[in-house]
Amino acid sequence: MLWIMKTLLHKFSFGLIALLLLSCSEPAYRIHEKLDVILQNDLRYIVAEIQKGSGKTYLLDEPYFTVKDLRFFEGDTARIYSAYVEVDFFYFKGINMFQKRKYRYDARYRNWDRYFKKLEYGENPPGKLPNSSNFPEKPPR
Repeated sequence: MLWIMKTLLHKFSFGLIALLLLSCSEPAYRIHEKLDVILQNDLRYIVAEIQKGSGKTYLLDEPYFTVKDLRFFEGDTARIYSAYVEVDFFYFKGINMFQKRKYRYDARYRNWDRYFKKLEYGENPPGKLPNSSNFPEKPPR
């Protein structure tokens, strides 16, 4: 009987420790690194779709994106989504349009979730260097 109780207690404590480790938030620099990967992939996908549809005629020589808003949440707010970002993708040549996308970082699944995508009218930001993201400085590790 004592052996069964020790085994159950051991399994329960192991499950509790695993649950605590999984519920801990991920460091901001890791979230930031994952964001960079998804944004580069989205830009490549957008460019590939435009090239497939109309060739390179309407594409900028070097398409790029700009990060408009990046926020990290803490406390109760971060239980479900621990970060938010709004990004503008510029890829049209001679057409004053860009694509706005919004992402949120799902703390439970530890990945970025794209939940908004819309074409908007507007010009490329003045003085923007092509193919350089304007991420804020990465948080310290």
